[in-house]
Amino acid sequence: MGTGIRYCFCMAPKEQPIIRQVFELLRRIGIPPSYLAFPVCLSLCTAVAEGASMSLLIPLLNGFLQRNFAFAKEVPVLGSIIEKLPPEVLANDRMLFAVILGGFITLFLTKNVLRYSTVLSIAYFSERALHHLRKALFTRYLSFGKLFFDRTNVGHHSTLLLEFAHLALRPVQTIDKYMNSMFSLAAYFIVMISISWRLTLVALPLFVVLHFTVRTMIVSIKKLSYGIAERGSALGKKSVEILSTIPLVKSSRMEREEQDNYTAISNGKSRMDFRARALQEMILPLQEIITITAVAIIFFGALYLFGRDRVASSSAIMVYFYIVMNASSKFGTLSGFRGTLAAATGPLSEVRRIFTEEGKFFVRGGSKHFAGIGSEIACKDLSFSYDDDRTVLQNVSFILAKGAMTAIVGPTGAGKSTLINLFMRYYDCAPKSIFVDGTDIREFTLESYLEHVALVSQETLLLHDSLRSNILYGIRREVADAELQRVLEQARLTEFVGKLTQGVDTLIGDRGVRLSGGEKQRVSIARALLKGADILILDEATSSLDSETEKLIQEAIDEAVQGRTSIVIAHRLSTIRNADKIVVVEDGSIAEEGDLETLLQNKGAFFRLWEQQKF
Repeated sequence: MGTGIRYCFCMAPKEQPIIRQVFELLRRIGIPPSYLAFPVCLSLCTAVAEGASMSLLIPLLNGFLQRNFAFAKEVPVLGSIIEKLPPEVLANDRMLFAVILGGFITLFLTKNVLRYSTVLSIAYFSERALHHLRKALFTRYLSFGKLFFDRTNVGHHSTLLLEFAHLALRPVQTIDKYMNSMFSLAAYFIVMISISWRLTLVALPLFVVLHFTVRTMIVSIKKLSYGIAERGSALGKKSVEILSTIPLVKSSRMEREEQDNYTAISNGKSRMDFRARALQEMILPLQEIITITAVAIIFFGALYLFGRDRVASSSAIMVYFYIVMNASSKFGTLSGFRGTLAAATGPLSEVRRIFTEEGKFFVRGGSKHFAGIGSEIACKDLSFSYDDDRTVLQNVSFILAKGAMTAIVGPTGAGKSTLINLFMRYYDCAPKSIFVDGTDIREFTLESYLEHVALVSQETLLLHDSLRSNILYGIRREVADAELQRVLEQARLTEFVGKLTQGVDTLIGDRGVRLSGGEKQRVSIARALLKGADILILDEATSSLDSETEKLIQEAIDEAVQGRTSIVIAHRLSTIRNADKIVVVEDGSIAEEGDLETLLQNKGAFFRLWEQQKF
């Protein structure tokens, strides 16, 4: 198998632009970026309406100051529109003023309606994108092999699903402001050039200085983003780790130490968040300082041009200054979006890594339908390793006969649980190493194979739900109450359920915390019985139980294995007296196999284990 997964938050030497990475992510989750065409068109129309309303300010101010609107007929574009008005309107200055003012107000209202529509369309798009991303990530996680989760931390994945997914799509959620600013800037420059191209040449250095100032800060924010993502992941890991091991923390009296550890991680993240926020918030003040300096320069340039060449009227200069201030603000918004892109770099990198193939340890089935075991399950020279330098199983060969109970025993770390994980298809085995009736187990579909396999594990996994829901988990058919009651009786749960106020509908708490160890095991047995699988795997199902509970569960197990092909991992050797065959595993290899009597007579590896537990 491959090496372990290492989460790396360093920046790739040659990475794609962030916005392109976001668009690729959108395409991967089934949302083409072309869906943004509608809000883009709305934003473009908004900018056109805004530019047109700005251009109407000059004739409005000129006419108001001169008390005469006759000149409006000579204004390009506006004049051709005015010429189409009725003669009585053209002959009346007040009527012309009302028309121009009405046009300005209409364009202003239209601009705001269009802008609001753009915001709504982007909000809908981004929320749907976030929903699809979370769904795709969760589906992706469910497709990974168990080995992936063995090597990673659930806290990191929780943080990625809940926080990183949102931050990765943050550029999409704010892209409406970017588009509006970009199109508005284009409209402003057109109006500015139409007023005076010479003044515009004086104003252009303002935006060049703004660009390079912000660019320097963006690089710093981008570097901080990776560190923030790393600290956020560490915080999630620590939260889940400690909250899921509260009994250990309390019994060890480690509350203060764990609080200090959590505080240290949180402080580190807070400091980096503050530095990134400080850099982002610095963009606007710097922008205003640079703007006011540039406006002063433009003002002196305007006085020079106005006094020497009469390039523009006083009203045009007033509008020009107003547009420059607005353009600077829009440019600041544009720069802020670049900061948003930089801040999304780290989370986006982690989200995209989930969609890569490397280190996911997929277990993929074949195309054949598994209809049930016919004669035997055979392991032939089965080898398996978790890491390149650690072999867990080596050349393991043995046969599990249909309808028989086969016990697998051996010291801790011998490879017993690994065998179970391979039989359960949690891990992928090498080709032509496990066969069912002569067919490679990898050739069967996972759905059809696992439909015939049930597991009763030492660690019973339960959900925060009712007892009924936990027993019925994974059962895709209607289960009558009579059948459920029969299974409860077989699993020795009838008496326990009778004591519950709500019976099988009682909530059992997080991971079944309201149940004892023996009760959890019996729930697992009931689940396996209800599934009706013909292959039953019991992984140390009676370990760590008191004698009375063990006897109760052993009775349920003895009844459950009747007529089934059963594989039993046994810690207590006394529980496998009735096994048809015992396979002894030592250091990842088969030491010996046979029935109980034969192995005891051989006085080999099994005999030594038996003698150790004899007392």
